[in-house]
Amino acid sequence: MMFIKRPKAFFVVAFMGAYAALLSPPIHADYKKGMEEYKSGNFASAVHEWRTAAEKGDGESQFALGTMFERGEGVKQDSDKAYKWFRLAADNDSVDAQVHLAGMFMREEIDGKGPEDAVEWLQRAAEAEDVSAQFQLGLIYLEGMGVDEDPELAARWFSLAAEQGHVRAQNNIGNLYENGRGVEQSLERAFEWYERAAKQNDPFAQNNLGALYARGSGVERNHAWAVFWFVNAAQGGNELALENINISRKNLQVKEIAASRVNIRAGNSTAYERVGQLVRGSNVYVLGSTEGWSQVHFDSEQGPMLGWVSNTLIE
Repeated sequence: MMFIKRPKAFFVVAFMGAYAALLSPPIHADYKKGMEEYKSGNFASAVHEWRTAAEKGDGESQFALGTMFERGEGVKQDSDKAYKWFRLAADNDSVDAQVHLAGMFMREEIDGKGPEDAVEWLQRAAEAEDVSAQFQLGLIYLEGMGVDEDPELAARWFSLAAEQGHVRAQNNIGNLYENGRGVEQSLERAFEWYERAAKQNDPFAQNNLGALYARGSGVERNHAWAVFWFVNAAQGGNELALENINISRKNLQVKEIAASRVNIRAGNSTAYERVGQLVRGSNVYVLGSTEGWSQVHFDSEQGPMLGWVSNTLIE
């Protein structure tokens, strides 16, 4: 039976906002003073400080000033001036500005500019080891957005981002290894990358990892682990995992609650918090047992759940 998987494993373009960049460490005195004013809510004073540094060619201040014009904080909102300062900052090697400028081009917010114009700026930022730019380049080359589709280049940039801990890049390079796209197919490498992303709570990687366990691809078949990861994926909002749970749990041992009302715990003792409560006759699917307790999967009003129950309370 086929297991449902999102075809391109969360290939979504999502450019970071500028606020985080505004909190980057200061470089010049005027930039630092502007940051202090900004944090105090004195936007006009921040603009004054940053304009002084920006006009001297400081890329970080140019980017900060562009952000103020973009938002209309401390100045009248002006998209043309925002773009001017972003472009100057990007030319002055502000990685934040390069990524932000690329995002504007990808969203076609600037007349005459599109995805093909974003590549140059993402390339510069990616080569400066900016993980977001590396991930975005991977997406662009995978989908052929403004460039010729090139899975090998996509795999290269996803790999670099993944090695830096970018969770979605880890899932995506896992997908490429699973399907042999841009890289030599390796289900074992796919498993490794899915697992790294899954352990960081990426619901798409969790679903993909569960599917490998369910099929026995790149790892020994294990429906208990499959259900474990499918449930985690479903709890993270991955609707595809819901059907996969129903398919895989048919292979697990089913037991019933043997007492009138039983607390399901987060771990294998009563010291752990209660995660649910089931009544006599309720079904639970057993993933495994240790020290007199069983880890189980069960359905609740909140959706699929995992928990632990004493073996004396199930039959």
